[in-house]
Amino acid sequence: MRRRRSIMRLFRRPLKSASGAALIEILMSTVILGIVIVPIFDTLVAGRMLTARRGERRMAHHLVARKTEQLLNAGYGSMDAGTDVTSIDLSAGSHPTNPSIVVNTRGDTTGLNDVVGSLTWDVQPLSWASPGDTVHAKQVEVKLVWPTQTPRDSVSITTLIGA
Repeated sequence: MRRRRSIMRLFRRPLKSASGAALIEILMSTVILGIVIVPIFDTLVAGRMLTARRGERRMAHHLVARKTEQLLNAGYGSMDAGTDVTSIDLSAGSHPTNPSIVVNTRGDTTGLNDVVGSLTWDVQPLSWASPGDTVHAKQVEVKLVWPTQTPRDSVSITTLIGA
């Protein structure tokens, strides 16, 4: 019984050297944790944004390359109404009248978060003479700028289409 009382006295008696130290230790550990965690979190967020932008750029390059191939396959004299990005109008000037195209859907079905860009192609007729021959061609620059509201990125490919 006596031994039990002496153990109980140890737990009831406050430690003289620990007065106020616990609060300071908690505050210091919180500050140190904040100094370490905030830069790590910031790095993770920046990495995620960089990955998203690189994905958009990769998709934009793919869209521009695909449109360039489509125009090359259509040939020198192809013409149509040129109203949207699916047209293959190679008449002189800037095409189409409605250049809107989705660069990134961001995984939702509503379309509210989509990254929308502007896909255009400019056609300039060219001709030059070489000894014994005259060459006719069209210089075509396919360009995608996104997002439409405040453009921050662009991709373009320029090619020649011969007659």
